[in-house]
Amino acid sequence: MSVRKLQQKSAMGWRSITSFRAIAIALCAIILAVIAGPFGTSTQLNGAERFALWGPLIVISLPLAWLATFVAHKLVTHPSIFLTECVAVTVMTGVYAPCVWFYLTWFEPNLIAEGVTVGAVWVYVFGVVAIVSVMRRVALATRTDEVVTGHDVSAASDPRLLQRLPTPVRAPVLRLTAMDHRIEVVTQAGTEKLRLRLRDAVREMEPVEGFMAHRSHWVAKEAVVDTEKNGSDKVYLKLANGDLVPVSRTFRADWVKAGLLDNA
Repeated sequence: MSVRKLQQKSAMGWRSITSFRAIAIALCAIILAVIAGPFGTSTQLNGAERFALWGPLIVISLPLAWLATFVAHKLVTHPSIFLTECVAVTVMTGVYAPCVWFYLTWFEPNLIAEGVTVGAVWVYVFGVVAIVSVMRRVALATRTDEVVTGHDVSAASDPRLLQRLPTPVRAPVLRLTAMDHRIEVVTQAGTEKLRLRLRDAVREMEPVEGFMAHRSHWVAKEAVVDTEKNGSDKVYLKLANGDLVPVSRTFRADWVKAGLLDNA
């Protein structure tokens, strides 16, 4: 991996772990951990000590979660969200559980005497990571369902195109693809076909940042998790759902300027 490519991945990772959703989840997790006091920490430690214990552990889980997701997208070539999430949860557990164990036993050695075992930590971490993964997917899939309960789809942060989609697939749009006289709208919650011209659909995606990747494909910038090359000339964008979208020479300059493709 080139230095430029590494810089691109680092920038994408930083945006991911510093997003409002990630920070909100981390804060909620810290509060719950301090209150619940798992592994006997509720009796062994006071509130301030529990915060000092679980705060750093949960903060480091953010970059580790991004790393696990990145590895999962590298390992899973099949466009299956479920399979990708399973691999990400497994990788996250394998990396994060040892961190929790060593930090727990270093911070409060008496916990070992209370019966806290490596196996117990692994099972607990796996359960928590799996639950967070499911909650994250449900939140993404139902994000725009708030329209039904009074959320204004025409708000500045939402593209007008969402108004055309049925409620079950109303979620952040990953890509638009022209198909004869229709377009295929792929969101984080599913796929829908609309009788609409691609250029009109792209116009209705404002203010979401994205670019044409091919004369038949428009892709949201935030949907791109990786790039792949096939041979010396063919370049593809890998999206969060596993889709591969070709990037033609005509539109590569936009993606290079966005920092997601090498100038070469």
